[in-house]
Amino acid sequence: MICPPQFTEAEKVEQRAKGAQVVPRVRKAFEAGAESVTLAPGDYRFGQETWDKDGPVYALDFRGLKRDSAKPFRILAHGVTFWFDLPPDAWPSNHFALGFVDCSHVTLEGATLDRDPRGCMEGRITQIDTDGNRIEIEATQGTLDLTKAGGATSGRLVPFNGDGTFCAAFYSFQVSSQAGLNFSRVEPGTAQGRFWVVLDAKSELLKAISDPAWMRAYGTRGTLQVGDGLCLIRTSTTAIGVIGCTGMTFIGVRNYITKGCLLEARGGGGHLWKDCYFGPRPGSCHWQGSDGFLSGGMERGSTLVGCTMLHTTDDLINFNGLWGYIEKVSGRTITLHRDSEMPAHPGDRLQFYDAQTGAPLGSAVVESAKHPELTLDRDAAPLAEAVAENPRWQNNGWEVRDCDFRDCYQRFLIQGSHGGTLRNCRFTRIGSGIVLASNFFTRNEGGICHGIRILDNVFEDVAIHPDGVTLAAGFQSLNHAASTPLLSDLTVQGNRFLNSGRRAIEFNLVSSGSITGNTFVNSGQPRALSGKASPQEDSQPVLLKQCEDVVVRDNRP
Repeated sequence: MICPPQFTEAEKVEQRAKGAQVVPRVRKAFEAGAESVTLAPGDYRFGQETWDKDGPVYALDFRGLKRDSAKPFRILAHGVTFWFDLPPDAWPSNHFALGFVDCSHVTLEGATLDRDPRGCMEGRITQIDTDGNRIEIEATQGTLDLTKAGGATSGRLVPFNGDGTFCAAFYSFQVSSQAGLNFSRVEPGTAQGRFWVVLDAKSELLKAISDPAWMRAYGTRGTLQVGDGLCLIRTSTTAIGVIGCTGMTFIGVRNYITKGCLLEARGGGGHLWKDCYFGPRPGSCHWQGSDGFLSGGMERGSTLVGCTMLHTTDDLINFNGLWGYIEKVSGRTITLHRDSEMPAHPGDRLQFYDAQTGAPLGSAVVESAKHPELTLDRDAAPLAEAVAENPRWQNNGWEVRDCDFRDCYQRFLIQGSHGGTLRNCRFTRIGSGIVLASNFFTRNEGGICHGIRILDNVFEDVAIHPDGVTLAAGFQSLNHAASTPLLSDLTVQGNRFLNSGRRAIEFNLVSSGSITGNTFVNSGQPRALSGKASPQEDSQPVLLKQCEDVVVRDNRP
């Protein structure tokens, strides 16, 4: 195993000087009408983000680069690494590395992103002290020493097998207890470079890995032993932000930033991510890589093709629309809650739902918009307890195809898109599953899913914990007794489910769709953990609850 490049202070000074020239050079070529600009191969270094009245200014910040589709602008950065000097402070602090703001039809090709210092603590397990509820690790080179770090030194840990694969079954502890995979502090260990990771008092981790039933269900892949690895989550970074943009393209971009997410928000959307890699530096001694792909509130969804994601520690991918929570009404005017970021423009037709039951309350056209007040073309009095959805800004029409997702902590989450396709991808060792979720519990992210296609994918060891469902679709209102089927036109076809947890597929409150031509192998294996006879419904790979017009046929066990 190798570690990332190490630089002298003199080299870093030179890299910062080169970094300071990137934005001026790119802008000069853009304003001259050039089709592209080429950055010489090498290492470029940038400092910390700053802030203005509109929010963060990224450490490497491109703004207002607008072209039309007939004459796009290309930034060619093959062989280039952008390094970011970001402090390793604790969440909820967030840092911002590379940003495109209010841009259109710009392409970035070949760039690699990394940060220095790493911003997390990680290492191989040297001993396990079950009675003391602690695990000793030998820290990898360049890792953060949490015994010397300021601020909070508790948080979540992510366990890996010795070969770098994720212990997906351990996601069970996070489901059953908010403290399930948490550590409370880090203390000096038995030798130089070794540290004790003291688990939260409520953690079930060490108790479970000595349980014979747990071992029967998961074997050595579902336990921890000397030589395995732990990563302790601390800092968070928006590695690439694409804010208020349209028609952006990213080709061959590689993100190695610790807990560094890819963020898309607002704007026309319709971006393309092709042959990109998000994860730890290949061949390195790092357990943790990027932090997933968050895409919300755009008019058109993105396309990801041929991309690889490893070691994400929050949502693997999150496609979401935005709810508009109504705080008060007056005449034809509604006032949205201050936390509601739902876009709305004159001419947009909004859909309304009862916040308690999910019952549809009809639609209205926006006549004027001055956030948080929207004037409608109808009386707003019946909407006093409603939640609004703007179907125009729901990341509609996204596509993810021919991608490889491995060893990730969290789920692939779809919230509110009207049309989206997940095709010919492979998911391996993912803690949670594929979730089509529409609910009224979040203050912002949301919407009602329609027209989603899940086609010809392979899911292996996905959501294998005892309560895990590999692919779940459902709706929840604030009233748990709600019975209004709202998700519709969902297609699950030609997929292969290997080693599911409790179940392969579960639909709840779906009004139309089909589950056809799928193959289930070893679905429901961890049921033996309960020690009790399972209900009949738990023995089936597919379960429908309160659904209407959902066709299930031609599936193979």
